Amino acid sequence: MVASLSEDLVRTWIAGWAACRGYTPVDHGRWMSVLLADQQNHLEDIIYEPTIGEFLALAQETRTDHYRVLTVVTNRMQDLIDAAAPLGMRVSDREQALMCVDMEGQDVEDPLPPDEEFKLEHLREETCRRVRVLVDGEEAARGSVAKHGEFAVYDRIVTAERFRRRGLGSFVMRALTAAILEDDVDTGLLMASSDGRHLYQYLGWTHLADVFVIRR
Repeated sequence: MVASLSEDLVRTWIAGWAACRGYTPVDHGRWMSVLLADQQNHLEDIIYEPTIGEFLALAQETRTDHYRVLTVVTNRMQDLIDAAAPLGMRVSDREQALMCVDMEGQDVEDPLPPDEEFKLEHLREETCRRVRVLVDGEEAARGSVAKHGEFAVYDRIVTAERFRRRGLGSFVMRALTAAILEDDVDTGLLMASSDGRHLYQYLGWTHLADVFVIRR
């Protein structure tokens, strides 16, 4: 199933992302906020395709607090960034993207590691599934995925620096996919960093929207 970009879809991503990280989203109607308990209690507001007025009102609130950030999911990023220019705020990230993939036809078997030294470890929690790749007890890579409705929301696909360019990103994604397909999901969602976008495109993921972050 190909996902259609909408406010509900963004809220689905927020719910799955929060489940993976242990956050509790708060609904404010047109936007949601999350207290980032693992990041010095920063407050992140997230909004999908705001009007200029909605965006500027939230940006003004963000401007008053050093511990507050505003994340915008949109396909008109430059217009919004230009509108906020008089506020003198910092665009701290403009390279993220919301992406999706059809889960039908994905491999349901654990993938083979790219090298026999890598050992795959599965962790199943109440709200999230996680995988770790270990080398002699050292974590080489990891990732998480949570089920929300018919969606699988992936999060924090990370490879330790000295193990990069060895296929572990793809390996983790495939291992997470094999795990979450036990739960009958139709569509995968994730927020890709600039570094991760090429990997996800290679794995068949589709770009849905741009994402940028502003702060004081």
